[in-house]
Amino acid sequence: MHRLSNEGSVLRFRVAAALLLVKWLLVPASLASLLYTILLDHRELILVSLGVIGLTVVVAILQWLVSARCRCPLCIGLPLCRTATVKNRNAQRLLGSHRLRVAHNIFLKGYFRCPYCNEPTAMEVRDRHHRRNGHH
Repeated sequence: MHRLSNEGSVLRFRVAAALLLVKWLLVPASLASLLYTILLDHRELILVSLGVIGLTVVVAILQWLVSARCRCPLCIGLPLCRTATVKNRNAQRLLGSHRLRVAHNIFLKGYFRCPYCNEPTAMEVRDRHHRRNGHH
C-alpha cells in the first residue's frame, strides 16, 4: 500500500474529501430549498435558499481548489478532481461517482484506491527513515 509524502498531503486529502462530501449533501439541499420556496411562494425563505445555493458554490470552488493539489503518489492522477483521464477498468463507483468513492473511503477506511491506477494509498505519511537505511 502506498503512503503520502507528508502531513500536508494527508490534510489536503482529508479536507478535499470532506468538502466533496459536504457538496454532495448541499446540492440536493439547495435544489430542495429552492423548489420549496418557489412552490409555496414563501418570500421569507428565499434568502435562506439563496444562502444555501451560495454556500454550495463556495464549497464547490474550495473543493476544486484543494482537490487540484491532491495527487496519487503512484500515477500522479487527481483522484478527487473531475478529469477527462481514462479510469482503470476495475475502478469502483459510489452513487455513480469515482470521486465520491475516494472521499468515502478516505473517511471510513483510512485509505483510497486511485480511480486511475487502482492502487491503494493509506492516509499516512511514508516512513523515509526505513527507505534510507535500505529497509523496506
